Amino acid sequence: MKPLVTRRILKEYPLTLNKIADRFVAIDFETDGRDCENGRVIEIGACFFENGQPVKTFSSLVHSVDYLPPFITELTGITIDMVRNAPAEPGVWKRFVEFLDGALEGQEIIVAHNAAFDTSFLKASLERLGYSGTIRYLDTVDLSQKLLPYMSGHALNKVCAELQIELENHHRALDDAVACGNILATLMNDEDSLKKYTKSAVQKLSKQEIEIASAIFSMQEADWGILRHSNAVVTLYVKGLPVFSFVARSSKFYFLADADLLEHYPWAWTFANQKECEYGLFRIPIDTIDQLGYFRPYVIKKIEQAMETPFEDAGRHNEWKYGIAKQTYKKIKPHIHEVGLSSTCSKRKGRPVGFARQLACEENRLFDRIDYEHGLVYKFYLTRAIDARKQHQYELAHTFLRQAYRNGLRTAEMFVEIANFYKHHHKPEKEVEWLLKGAQCMNAINLVKERQLLLLRAAKLMDRQNSENKSDRK
Repeated sequence: MKPLVTRRILKEYPLTLNKIADRFVAIDFETDGRDCENGRVIEIGACFFENGQPVKTFSSLVHSVDYLPPFITELTGITIDMVRNAPAEPGVWKRFVEFLDGALEGQEIIVAHNAAFDTSFLKASLERLGYSGTIRYLDTVDLSQKLLPYMSGHALNKVCAELQIELENHHRALDDAVACGNILATLMNDEDSLKKYTKSAVQKLSKQEIEIASAIFSMQEADWGILRHSNAVVTLYVKGLPVFSFVARSSKFYFLADADLLEHYPWAWTFANQKECEYGLFRIPIDTIDQLGYFRPYVIKKIEQAMETPFEDAGRHNEWKYGIAKQTYKKIKPHIHEVGLSSTCSKRKGRPVGFARQLACEENRLFDRIDYEHGLVYKFYLTRAIDARKQHQYELAHTFLRQAYRNGLRTAEMFVEIANFYKHHHKPEKEVEWLLKGAQCMNAINLVKERQLLLLRAAKLMDRQNSENKSDRK
């Protein structure tokens, strides 16, 4: 199995942030200026903090390249001779992995300033050198933006200046890592800033939203949490796992559901907005809260599954225990009341979403990650097909797509390109067929987002075809 490093960002900063991040490791990488897939780390700096104090550090240049662009030397002061005389890359990373220890199993939070950059290099480098792991990380750029919103910029040196944190050698890995750790240590003890952020994050729910949530809470006792997102979607959680989402609109509301639910509980539905579509969701219009009784078995099953699912690690448990969702639930709990739901209701006549059952493994065999990864070698055929299509050379594009498919390439992007070919030739049946075939492959290897995007395009196309057929009959 190919090495895999998974990443999960922590983006909630409750008053008890110090309990979530009582022990963490701050990291910083200096690189050769290229992206994480092609570039290399030339210097590693890291520092473990316990109870807000630095306790041990790691620092090393890395002999990973034999050329450095002049602007990197100008920015960091690191010359190509310094890199060439540094320890070899495999040995440095072996020592760094030993230093990180439990942080690569999600036990401690990894902290960085602009963490998406550093953790992308961490992930790419570890996987390339044969290591797997799980990373929980926090970005002090995001933290400082939320807790210090009055600042005009949140670069590392600016935040350090604002918080009076020493930063002697900016753009050298260890100095930047220690400064980053000190930013977190300072801000997580800043009660005033945390209170202001928490007050804005724990949003007030309307009476209608509390009434709907009460109906779901009444279905079964559980370890509940609730969040109202910036897009007005309210999500109810059990042990950190989402079990029910809705959007309240004046007198009615919309329950967000996936295609699998609609297979078992047919109901009228509409397409959601683009963001919801990316997660494979449909909107189900609900006229009265009593109609939720129809979905009770589904919701209870989701609650039970969530309650039976153990937390991945102690860190995930702490994030849930002290997170904003739990705090919001505690805040509205005095307003929650028992809501009795009828076992029978007048449900809306639903259109079927007739493709969820078609998700079987391709050619009745197990299509797995190894098959998927082997096929990626032939992605250059897809690139050529896209270039040909952009130049309106559709038959040439189709030739390249056939070559890609025959050699085992099975990416969602490839299936979309095949669907685009049949769309150009006005063959909607073939377009749907290939979108569903792509969804089969994505389903087999648990690429949920890719699967749902293919399904939703197929669903929209099928829905359009049904509407056109009805118009023709009239």
